Order: sequence, then structure tokens, then C-alpha cells
Amino acid sequence: MQYLIKIKLYSFIIIFFLNTIVLGSENQIDEIQVQGTQRIDIETVISYSNINIGDLYSEELGNQILKDLFNTNLFSNIEISFQENILNISIKENPTINLVKFSGNSKIKDEDLLIEISLKERSVYSRSKVKKDTERMLSLYQRSGRLSTEIIPKVEMLDNNRINLTYEIEESDVAEVSKIVILGNNVFTSSKIKSVMKTKEKTLLRFLSSADRYDPDKLEYDKQLVTEFYNNNGYPEFTFVTTIAQLSLNKNDFEIILSVNEGNKYNFGEIKVQSELKKMNSEIIMETLPFKTGDLYDASKIKKSIEQIKNAAELSGYSFIEITPRLQTDDELMTVNINFDLNEGPRVYVNKIDINGNTRTVDKVIRREFSLSEGDAYNKFAINYSRDSIRALNFFSKVDVKEIRTEYQDKLDLEILVEEKNTGEASLGAGYSSASSTSLNLGLKETNFLGKGQKLNFTSSFSNTRNTYDISFTEPYFNDKQLALTGNLYSNFNDPSSVNYETEDLGIGINAQFPLSPNINLSTRYSLFTTKVKADSNATNYERLLAGTDTISIIGYSLKYDKRNSRYKPSRGFIFEVDQDIAGLGGTSYYVKNIVEYNVYKRLSEELIGAFKFQAGNSSGYNGKYAPLSSNFKLGGKRLRGFKSGKVGPRTGNSYTGGQYFYLTSLETNIDFNLDTFDITSTVFLDVGSVWGLENPAYSSIDDEHETRSSLGVNFNWDSAIGPINIIYATILESESNDTTDNLYFDIGYNF
Repeated sequence: MQYLIKIKLYSFIIIFFLNTIVLGSENQIDEIQVQGTQRIDIETVISYSNINIGDLYSEELGNQILKDLFNTNLFSNIEISFQENILNISIKENPTINLVKFSGNSKIKDEDLLIEISLKERSVYSRSKVKKDTERMLSLYQRSGRLSTEIIPKVEMLDNNRINLTYEIEESDVAEVSKIVILGNNVFTSSKIKSVMKTKEKTLLRFLSSADRYDPDKLEYDKQLVTEFYNNNGYPEFTFVTTIAQLSLNKNDFEIILSVNEGNKYNFGEIKVQSELKKMNSEIIMETLPFKTGDLYDASKIKKSIEQIKNAAELSGYSFIEITPRLQTDDELMTVNINFDLNEGPRVYVNKIDINGNTRTVDKVIRREFSLSEGDAYNKFAINYSRDSIRALNFFSKVDVKEIRTEYQDKLDLEILVEEKNTGEASLGAGYSSASSTSLNLGLKETNFLGKGQKLNFTSSFSNTRNTYDISFTEPYFNDKQLALTGNLYSNFNDPSSVNYETEDLGIGINAQFPLSPNINLSTRYSLFTTKVKADSNATNYERLLAGTDTISIIGYSLKYDKRNSRYKPSRGFIFEVDQDIAGLGGTSYYVKNIVEYNVYKRLSEELIGAFKFQAGNSSGYNGKYAPLSSNFKLGGKRLRGFKSGKVGPRTGNSYTGGQYFYLTSLETNIDFNLDTFDITSTVFLDVGSVWGLENPAYSSIDDEHETRSSLGVNFNWDSAIGPINIIYATILESESNDTTDNLYFDIGYNF
């Protein structure tokens, strides 16, 4: 019996293996045939299918082959069959794009749309890529407020499996915000909440602005801004209940309804600092915190405290530090208790630095402003300073540095993200005052020439009595070194109707600037120019004294000590500068000119930043000669606002001589007139200064007594759709009868 059972078992095993061998040989792929290829090699198709001779075919394998081939985006149709150990792959290749066209677009140019799409001429057509490209172009229209724009791709078949791809675009009007409604707010008024938001309601005065355009992304950012506003004013539990953006009937306008829950008002409760760092004393840190127990809760002060502690730690030699603020709310006492935990974090180094978003500016222009390199120790202060240095280039509308974790615990990657902006500017300026006629200023300026960071500038000014031209070029990193070279050529023709002479200046100059240390810069310069004065037949004795030609050869330097926390928008620190010029290295004039300048910045509050600026200078002749009038200092215009440029101080008849001595002080601060609704920022200033001193006895008849001039004014900057508009209005506090005032000034700049 057992013998029979063993025979049956062995027989079953033998039959099973024989069937497996037979079935395996029936499913084995012995040959692969590919039909339908035109441009693509058969071997390429087989490699994309990820199969080999000898593999066992199954339905699952066939589905995987289809998936792999379709993922290449090279084929519009694929059929697979398996018969008699032969795998047949029949394909139809996607056509090649002969031409990409756009029709119906007038608001966005073809070249801007081409940047957004991946399918270009001579690339392989793919439906999935067309869909993605269409979505990217629609996103571009949505960012400009044209939310209802429709884009329909059309294909025109050509011979040789080629196509023309046309995107038919039906552009919609700009969707504007007609009304913003705030519900549930009791602590702050709706107008105050709206002032925090970047999205604004459509008004008659905002026809040149883009703030009233509806943008879902901007609305999300507004919600973040409003939340931060409440969190910074004692309401840590603030939330948005609902957000509704509904389209008005028969209009292309949106009505935004925001429902909020303000929560309860909290104060700061118990505050602790626990430090594991030997050089960081907890009690000293506690004294420097910008808040104390009982103060109104302010989330921004917590962030500020963290940055403040990090800066102090870096000064104490801790490049790697972890600061963890632990918050605990007490609903009975209505307080928020905070405990700052300080620990030395793990040592981290920079693995790789990538730069993205620069479509025009070359990488090295950005990289040379970044103080860290691959392999350096991670330093948050250096990263922030480098980010501000890139912003100070004024080439980008946005600059951000992202820290990306790597597979190594002690290394991270840095990604510098930038967004290019227009760096070319065509400027049109006009000045007006009741005491003088209008003037016109024209200019062309490119601050990022060819994307290399070079500066090219041409400015000119025209009026009935004056024509000026100035051309300059700057290479900021000559020979890839921290050496900035500038060359300029200028001319100035002056024929005032109020005097009996005309002047003509023509000159060239060169400047070299380089750093001596991280905070000290030295600039050296040389200029050569001629000044020609031609007196009329009815000129006065004084005016005849001016006649003649002077050739002036000047060598000079500027030494600058910069301790500001940011070159972009300083909020603390100072900058001190000394300038000296010596004329006499050739030419006909011999004099020395000295100027000192000191500017200090201080944050007065969370919103206000104050600045005190001081300038003073003198010039004097040597080698038995007097300093010429062309070397005299002049005030007015941007230097001593409220007074006409160059028309302050000593004067004979209608001729202003300037003076050999001057000083100018300014107090400035930004102010809040709640005009951000109209995209207007405002600044208040107080200018005090004077110019005097004529050492040449020939000018003894000219009154040059030292008298103080001062003005108080407001400066409005409107970032309109056509470009920046600058308006200055000044009230004269102190002046002399000889001075020419200029209470109102404006200029307009057009960007390209």
C-alpha cells in the first residue's frame, strides 16, 4: 500500500515539472517584432519597453510594457500581441511639431507665452504636454487677473507626420474686486483689516493700479497677513471661518466675503529662558527680550526674540544653535507663557548651492554676492546678509534662500530663488515751482546690462536755458575681482536768460572701487574737464571776471565705513564716508575739496524707521591760487528739498555762486497716512542746511553770510501701473530773500 502511494506521489511530481517546462516554453519570449517605426529605431523601442529575449510573457508584463512606452510621450497608439513565442509591438509615433503659433492674444506677447510652454518647434507632440502647457499659460493669465481666459489647442496635420500646433486664445477682461466684506470682527474695523490686505477694492483713483485685480493666490497671502496682524496685536487664537469669492451677476467683478473668529485677547504670562550654552547667560538674555510679563501678546516679538538671540549667539561664537519657543496658553488668566530652550545644534555644513529663477542674469552675478561657498559651515547670519546683498542689486523682485535637507545629517543644500524684474528704465521727469519755469529730464538706464550686472546710463536735461548730457558705464567686478570700474563722459551747456554770460563744460572721468575689509570700501577716481565761460557785451564787472577757460585735473578718493544691518533697507546701524579731491595734477586750477557724510538708522517702532543724515564740506585754493567758482558747493533740489537746485546762498543779480563751505542735515521717517489703499507710501522729512564762503577778494561785493535754511515736507511714492510716480511737497521754514524756493516737485519713471 505504501509502495503504491509513493509511486503515485513521484508520478505527480514528474508530471508537474513536465507541465511547468512545457508551459514555460510556451510563454517564453523568443523573438520581439516592432512595426510602425519612422524616426525611432527598433532597438530604442525595445529598450524603452524594458523586456529581453527569454522573459516569460504574461498579461501583467504586457500591461507594464504599454505603461513604459506610453510614459515616453513618443507614441500616440501602442498595440501588443503574443503568439507562438513572438512578442509583436505595433506603434504609431507622435508627430513632430513644425510650428507653434498663438492667435487671439493681445494682452500677453507671444514671447512671454513661449517661455511658459515646453513643446517647441521640432519637439515631439504629446497630448499630456499640450494639456500641461495650456494650464501654465492659463496660470499666466490668471496672475494678470484675466481669470476667464480660454485656450483651445488646434492641430493641423502636415506630410511626413508633422503638425502645426496653434493655441487659440480668447482673452477675458481683468477680474476686479468690487467689494470686500468682513464679518465677525468686533475688535478691529473692517477698514483697518482691509488696509492690511494687498487686495484692494476697485475705486476711481485706482485705474492705474493692479491692486484691485482678483487673484486667489494673493487672497491666500492676505489671509496670512491678517492672521499675523491679529497675532501681533494680542489675539493668538484668530482664525478665518469661511472665505467666499463670488462673481457678480452680469459683471466681471468679484465680491469677497471673509468671516473671521477673532478669539480672546491675551497678554504675555510667565517668561523663561533655559540655556545649555556656557557663554549665553539666561538672565542677560531675559533682560534683552523685547517684551515682558503683562505686555500685550505679540507673535512678531517672539520671532524677533529668536533672531535677536541667534545674532547674540553668533557673536559669541555659536554658529550652530537651536532655539525652541514653547508656548502654553492659560485660558483662566488669559495669558501665554513662553519658555525659550537654547541648545547647541548639530554642526551643519553647506553641501551644494543652486540658483534658480534667473532667466536673464548669469549665475556668477548672484553667486559673487553670496558669502558662503560649498563646504563652509552653515551660518544663518551670513545667509541673511547675502540675501540682502542680492536684493540690493535691485535686479530681482523677489529673493529667497531655501534650506534643503540632504541624505547626510551634517549637510544641507541651499537654493537661491530669484524672480527677475525689469532693470531697464526710461525716465521722464518734470519739475515745477511758482518761482521758476518747468524743466524736462530724459534718461535711459540699464542696471543689469546683458545680465552681467553691468550698469549703462544715459541722462539728459532740457530747458529754455540749459542742456546737459551724461553717459556712464560701470563694470562691478572687473576681471572677476571685487573691483568696480566706472567711466563717464558728460557735457553741460548753460545760458540763463537772467545773466549776461553762458557756460559750457565738457569732461571725462574714471573711478575704481574695492573693499579693504568687510565693512570698509575705498574708491579712487580721476577726472579731467574744461569749463568755458563766455560773457556777453553788456555783462557786469562780476560776470566779466568769470569769463575764460579753466582746465581742471582732479584726483580723489572716498573712504566708506558701513555698519548698517542691510544695504537693501537698513533699519539700524550707520555709514560714515570721507571724500577728498585735489585739483592740480595738470590743468590751470589748484584747490582741495573735502566732504564728510554720516548717516545713522534706528527702528523707532515696528512700523517706523528713523534716519539722521549729515553732510559737510569745504574747498580752498593752494599754490597761490583761489578755488574757482566751479568747485563751489551748491544746495537745493534733492539736497535741501524745497529749494530750487543750485539756487541757494550767495548771489549777485540773478547769478548764484555757491560757496566754499556747506552743511546739510536731514531727519526722515516713514509715516502711516493709511494710503496703502492706493499703493502709496509716504515719508516725512526735515532738511536743514546752508552754503556760504567766497575767499576771492574779487567777489567781495557778494553777500555770502552764513544763514540757515530749512524745510519740512512729505514725499509720496506711487507704484502705479505705468511706473513709479514721485511727488514731493515742502514747506519752507527758513530762507533768505535771495533764495529760489521749489515747493512742489514730481517725476515719472517708465520701466522696460
